[in-house]
Amino acid sequence: MRIDKLSVINYKNIEQASLTFSPAINCLCGDNGMGKTNVLDAIFYLSRLKSSAQTLDEQNVHHGSDGFMLKGYYTDDAGNQKEVSCGYANGRKSVRLNDKAVRRFSDHLGQVPLVMIAPSDSQLVSGGSGERRRFMDATISQQDVAYLDSIIRYERSLHQRNVMLRNAAERNQPIDKSLLEVLETMMEQDAAVIFDRRRSFVDVFLPIFQEVYGNLCNVDSEDVSFTYVTQADRGSLHELFEAGRMKEQIVGYSLYGPHKDDLEFTISGYPLRREGSQGQTKTFFIAMKIAQYLYLKTRGRAVTPILLLDDIFDKLDEGRVQKIVAYTIGTALGQVFITDTAKERVKEVLKLTDRSSKLFVVKDGIVTEEPDK
Repeated sequence: MRIDKLSVINYKNIEQASLTFSPAINCLCGDNGMGKTNVLDAIFYLSRLKSSAQTLDEQNVHHGSDGFMLKGYYTDDAGNQKEVSCGYANGRKSVRLNDKAVRRFSDHLGQVPLVMIAPSDSQLVSGGSGERRRFMDATISQQDVAYLDSIIRYERSLHQRNVMLRNAAERNQPIDKSLLEVLETMMEQDAAVIFDRRRSFVDVFLPIFQEVYGNLCNVDSEDVSFTYVTQADRGSLHELFEAGRMKEQIVGYSLYGPHKDDLEFTISGYPLRREGSQGQTKTFFIAMKIAQYLYLKTRGRAVTPILLLDDIFDKLDEGRVQKIVAYTIGTALGQVFITDTAKERVKEVLKLTDRSSKLFVVKDGIVTEEPDK
């Protein structure tokens, strides 16, 4: 999959842009705050129907405007053309695929597979368990519609159950047992799918990640791994609910289920969060995201994703930078977008490949293509 053209109107600090991209490598340079990341975010939005920054839609609107419009023109792996447009105005979002309205936004996920690597991905290591669950969900959902449906249903039932538990705790009143049992039956069915898919994902994903990390790392002795930590190892969700029912009614929320799952990252057998250096931590999450790319490329729909690299070279030693560059642009990974504050560094990067490329300069939300020299 590649994006051939992008049209942006009133998205963040970009008032208007119409860009034609290289099918291989595209670099965007500019000082911090100029808008180069916003170009990548527009591409991300057309894939996931939300900003990579997890902002509300109204926060993505250019100041002084009523809404925004994004449109992308794509070519898939088979050479077929695809057009995706997304507009937001007056608190409502509309999406069209090949000029047909997308009624359920969840149906769009996976139509334009994409992986973005950014400094904020450090939260995958240093953040809470929710960051790692979102990583699993975002990866599996792009190639498994049944998993996405189970996640959506489970979250809806979990919210209803938590409301019932909280109301009972605050009012010191008994819970409607018949309604609670209906919710728990639904949650158990969806949880079984979620547990199973996550366990299968980890089994397949771990060796992909370890191979990628080895290719990016300069030290052979860095043994990295991760473990799927789940309450499913303690029994069925029904059994967990029964055993913890009194405690849950006291605290007023659900203590058991896939919303408590986690991934435990290690380096040389020790927790990465405690033992990993800054360079090791950054290499770890970059390797996780590149492995995500390779996983999506070979699983499910098996469509080559678009790869977005946002300012990832900062705080890495030269050796690791060279390894990452060689891996991402020196091989046929597909279409790659790179942002950096240093134009000369980007030009040096482009010298390392004979693949076609384009260089754009971004200043105050205005994107200009640099002519070939």
